[in-house]
Amino acid sequence: MKQDYFGVSRIITAGLLLLTLCVAQATEQQGILWEVIPESGQTSYLLGTIHSEDPRVTRLPDPIQKTFDQSKIFCAEMKMDATTQIRMSQGMMYLDGQKLDEQIEPELYEKTRALIGHYGIPAQMVPMLKPWAAGLLLSVPKPESGMFLDYLLYQTAQEQDKELCGLETPEEVIELFDNTPLTTQISLLRVAVREHSNLEHMVEEMLQVYLARDLDELLEFSERELEKSGKDVSALVNDSLIEQRNRNMLETMQVKLKKGNAFIAVGALHLPGDVGLLRMLEAQGYRVKAIY
Repeated sequence: MKQDYFGVSRIITAGLLLLTLCVAQATEQQGILWEVIPESGQTSYLLGTIHSEDPRVTRLPDPIQKTFDQSKIFCAEMKMDATTQIRMSQGMMYLDGQKLDEQIEPELYEKTRALIGHYGIPAQMVPMLKPWAAGLLLSVPKPESGMFLDYLLYQTAQEQDKELCGLETPEEVIELFDNTPLTTQISLLRVAVREHSNLEHMVEEMLQVYLARDLDELLEFSERELEKSGKDVSALVNDSLIEQRNRNMLETMQVKLKKGNAFIAVGALHLPGDVGLLRMLEAQGYRVKAIY
């Protein structure tokens, strides 16, 4: 069962991170790698990622590879060690006797069960999934290697003996979703099921824009995708998955930024906009500058 925890947790993490790309805010900021310079002390770096295992993403360009290799601290949105993966997986499941097929209509459950079966998730785990967790599972294409960019960076940082940190805990993320009304959780799942046949095409389009480092176009594309989700899911993404998490991550990362020489990797659309990390860092007195 431990192996199942790892597989589900990695897919869920990718789903969570990819879902945060479906939000729109006005911005003129361009670039995916940024210097973050405190009023005094060493420079750190902030990388906007797309949570993909595609080699076009995982082969780091020289400017990113160089700053990553030279850093002493690496922070991801969450730690990706075994303990975190187990805690995240357990939090995604009903452990109190409730069942997914009792929370949603039979037709949606059968479609969900059939689609999740292609992800290598054991059949006996499907009824245990909370609606939001099933929705996140189906928000990413079926993984091949499981080595999406953020996980690969975390593993490499571990091999390089960097200081490792997560900007959020599994409990914080789980609480965010568990506190979401059940109707919204079900809406998230319903959208994921409805749009699943178009998922690979959508991800490829998003990937092309990300590789061009065009945040403006990425935001416009994401807005079009989010419009398909309805007001309740849009509010969940905008208010909770972006704004609330940005504020939480900002508070955590400042401890590392003050130490300096940190490399921080978060989903690309946590960076721009009025409530994005770049402007919030500037408001805290940091200078930020795009370098790639």
